Amino acid sequence: LMVCLVCHRLAPARLCPECRRGLRPAPESLLAGGVRLVAGFEHAGPAKTLVHHLKYRGITGYADLVAALVVSQVPPVPLVPVPRALTRRIRYGIDPGRVLARRLSRLTGSPVAPVLRSPLHARQRAGGDHRRQVALFRIDGPVPPAVVLVDDVVTTGATLEAAIATLGADRVLMAIAANAADKGLVHLGPPFPELRQTGRNRCPQCSSSTTPNSSVRR
Repeated sequence: LMVCLVCHRLAPARLCPECRRGLRPAPESLLAGGVRLVAGFEHAGPAKTLVHHLKYRGITGYADLVAALVVSQVPPVPLVPVPRALTRRIRYGIDPGRVLARRLSRLTGSPVAPVLRSPLHARQRAGGDHRRQVALFRIDGPVPPAVVLVDDVVTTGATLEAAIATLGADRVLMAIAANAADKGLVHLGPPFPELRQTGRNRCPQCSSSTTPNSSVRR
């Protein structure tokens, strides 16, 4: 038996049956410049709890789960994590985007290219006021000609779009995130081929079948 990553009850897998049922695969979306966003799950219920544990408690099991789910969508190019502000990296001891990028790197063999530098401090937007201005990123080192951006949570898309603008939209093939919220993103439908065919997705790490909302909202 294992301890469920969400409710901490004993379970036969990383998630108990009840928490597995609460996971909803996120629809594919578009960001600035037509960059495709593929996220593991909608930012609600157990998925929201799991990404909170990753960001603020350093519990990294969710990164493994998401990486295994989205890996088939990731092209073989360097992975650029969207960095956390330095003060919060120090406070919480973790950079969630880099953790997810490293998990994807292990599965794909693609290198992690930490070429974005975050500001020393930025006002918190996660779980707060998303009207706050996004802190600007800077380039730190040579940028590969083609990259995949990796972040933990996408709400309005403003942070990822700032990263895209810094790198150049022509270099960003797609973006990957653990969670995505419905905050005005342009939804294109289920991101995984098996979802398009069957309307269901089997999460390879939590041993669950979840049914996504297949409606397209624009």
